[in-house]
Amino acid sequence: MQSSTLLIVLLAIVVGVGLAWFNYYRAKKRRELFAGFAAQHGWSYVPANHSLAGQWAGTPFRTGDNWRVKNVLSGPYNGHQMVAFDYSYQTHTTNGKGQRRTTTHNFGVVVLQLPGALPHLEVTHEGIFGGAVANALGFRDLQFESEQFNRAFRVKADDERFGHAVVTPRMMEMLLARGEIGWRVEGNSLVGWDSGAHDPTEVLNRLALLEQVVLNVPPYVWRDYAGVDPRLR
Repeated sequence: MQSSTLLIVLLAIVVGVGLAWFNYYRAKKRRELFAGFAAQHGWSYVPANHSLAGQWAGTPFRTGDNWRVKNVLSGPYNGHQMVAFDYSYQTHTTNGKGQRRTTTHNFGVVVLQLPGALPHLEVTHEGIFGGAVANALGFRDLQFESEQFNRAFRVKADDERFGHAVVTPRMMEMLLARGEIGWRVEGNSLVGWDSGAHDPTEVLNRLALLEQVVLNVPPYVWRDYAGVDPRLR
């Protein structure tokens, strides 16, 4: 009986060491992947910069604990400064027996610097229940002439006039074609995010999407709300 118990303990140790090595190796290969990717594009790379977790206030930031920012890429992207990174935080639950469970939530984040600061605006995909149920519960979002867009996206804006000025028919058409991630205007930052870790190809695709968002903002919006004209930059 004692030998069986010892065997189980030894097996658990071996499995634990194996998992730890596998996670270390996978993280190491990911660091090498992004370091090489940064070098190809003339960007800077740092393995971690957890202070970035407090720089933005909306989703997926400022929730849970043990905020971690890893594999940070930064540099110029088509005339804008950008930063992209792996982000994670943890939440905790306790069952009826007092047992604590920790869940780690992972995201891929890309941020594009805007020519000027704009009011808060957030565009995300509708949840599983769609806008009708959410609106019935009091979580109202902006509505547009395109029912297809209304069914696909939720738009939140502190200034409704600004929200309608940005989300034009042209913007809606672009997002319906390729609006694969959530994004938010937060001051002079355009923040894009999606759950799960991203890869270099997705980083480029997401930066391209954010660039299209910037290009589709009408010039008068920049002038009226930010006091700049990006065409003169």
